[in-house]
Amino acid sequence: MEQMKFGTKWRLWIRGCLESGKASIIINRSPTTEFSMTKGVRQRNALSPFLFIIAMKGLYMAMKMTVEKGVFDGIKFPNSNIFLSHLFYADYALFIGEWSMCHIANTARILRCFHIASISKVNFMKSKVFGVEAPSLEVLNWSSPLGCEPSSFPFTYIGIPVGNNMNLKKAWRPIIEKFHSKLSS
Repeated sequence: MEQMKFGTKWRLWIRGCLESGKASIIINRSPTTEFSMTKGVRQRNALSPFLFIIAMKGLYMAMKMTVEKGVFDGIKFPNSNIFLSHLFYADYALFIGEWSMCHIANTARILRCFHIASISKVNFMKSKVFGVEAPSLEVLNWSSPLGCEPSSFPFTYIGIPVGNNMNLKKAWRPIIEKFHSKLSS
């Protein structure tokens, strides 16, 4: 937060909120003595979503900088100047780039730097590596240094099927219908 130019007073308030939490455990219907919470943000803490957004802004800036410096190449949409290297939604992150061992290694480095800077750690056990038209054995070999599962197309990202032969109309129909129903009400 200091690197993002948040004020000292605000940072102290947030730290105070995070460090002042106490808890006790109920054993046989009797609570134990209170103890201080020492690790991270507690579940259902009202600050959690806001702190997560601040942390993800750091990852966004890191990805933007690596793309600008040519360390990570996204994909270019045909007939446009639009490049796509990453998508973030809630606690999902999708990194999209050229299929090469260099990009896999650079992605790992970016995530390691993010972890060091923000103390947020990526759960690689829940992460997957996909290779478009890449041999299954290659996807397996390239995913293992990250500790990720190899996977293949099609897959679902935030409820939307993604793959080589996905039916765009079918995938977007519920979203479009929901949007239209809100417009008409």
